[in-house]
Amino acid sequence: INTLYRSLLQSIENVEKKNQEILKLEKLKYDFLKGASHELKTPLASLKIILENMQYNIGKYKDRDRYIGECIATVDSLSQNISQILSVSSLENLKEDEENLEIQPVLRAVLEKYEVLLQQKKLHLKNELQDEKLYIGKPALKIILSNLLSNAVKYTEEAGAIRIYAEGGWFYLENSFSKRYAMNFDLSKENSNGLGLYIVSTLLNNYKIPYESLEKDGKFVFRIKLS
Repeated sequence: INTLYRSLLQSIENVEKKNQEILKLEKLKYDFLKGASHELKTPLASLKIILENMQYNIGKYKDRDRYIGECIATVDSLSQNISQILSVSSLENLKEDEENLEIQPVLRAVLEKYEVLLQQKKLHLKNELQDEKLYIGKPALKIILSNLLSNAVKYTEEAGAIRIYAEGGWFYLENSFSKRYAMNFDLSKENSNGLGLYIVSTLLNNYKIPYESLEKDGKFVFRIKLS
């Protein structure tokens, strides 16, 4: 009876552990898909800006033939991103997919999607990264960078500055912000004004990568421990 009892307790413990793992993975999948939505929102916002400027013959957008081509390219990019998101039927894409990734190539690909929005707000972006690496899955890194940039572009004041660099074994993304945007970004709350940062923190926690966010000298700073 004692042996049977111990076996039953062990079985119950194993079931509870598996249930916890399932809940964690489902939450991670939810956050991944929500974070991936930025991959759709950003090009859509850029596309709207280009089309509106073409509609009213504003500045360089009078050259409609050129910018129609850019619009088509943006739509193609959207189609590709939608296909990638729909293909995420399980979290296998975010499990045990770590590699020692160079950040710069992934960052450049993400920055291309923000070019129009940066120009629209006249933001000054300095990318000072070199060959720094992070041990993480590539899909997750793309989502993290996209959400950090989305947050920076949204809350930086007109003609403000965004700086991306590495120092002392950390990756930094910092941006200036208007006082009216000064707020406490609660990374533990999904419904806070810092939703993108909440998603970033969830993904970094999944990969057990240290990070920190803070406000310093009128700037919002987010840093990630490098490999």
